[in-house]
Amino acid sequence: MRKPDTDSYRPTKQARSARSEQLLLDAAEALFAEHGFQGTKVTDIIERSGCSIGTFYHRFGDKEGLARVLIHRFIEDGTTMIDALDLSRSKCGDLPGMLRYLAGVLYDTMTDKLGVYRASQRLNSLASKGEVNTAVLVAPLAAHVLVHAADYSDEISAPDGEAALRQALQLIVMITWQTRLGAGTLFPKDRGPLIEMMVKSAMGLLKEDAKR
Repeated sequence: MRKPDTDSYRPTKQARSARSEQLLLDAAEALFAEHGFQGTKVTDIIERSGCSIGTFYHRFGDKEGLARVLIHRFIEDGTTMIDALDLSRSKCGDLPGMLRYLAGVLYDTMTDKLGVYRASQRLNSLASKGEVNTAVLVAPLAAHVLVHAADYSDEISAPDGEAALRQALQLIVMITWQTRLGAGTLFPKDRGPLIEMMVKSAMGLLKEDAKR
């Protein structure tokens, strides 16, 4: 995974400076979740973190520089989390169980890291140079899901099982993004009903030929 393409970020190896950096990142992530990227000021981040103005600008240069570091670190952690997901039949029981588990992980991760997703959405809408995007995690997630496709082949009746599984995953990802970022107002608001709706819709793709 490439490093954030920014000249403003200055990494540190000193424990005290690393702690200050983390305090700034944590404060920014919380504020982005509460108020959005645009609704958060640098002074808000500094005040919540308890760090100095000088530390902020020395480390990150500006708010966008901080957001790039925040997103990049999430992508690195997200890759590790994807690799650790157990989507096997012995773990999930059946295909709806696997989709339900996967949808729950995505929902909970995006809820917990909402500030990161909001920062990513805003930076990439600006099409600025060197952006990092949480969407890069979709490809490794899809690859990890497809590793387990054979476990559930007897439950997939669509003509192209792998393509249908990709479409089912994309549907779950997109609905999760939309609802967590404040769009998709017609979807269920509560976690349980939303996940069940996603699973039912995904299974419709995977059982496509049953409708013919």
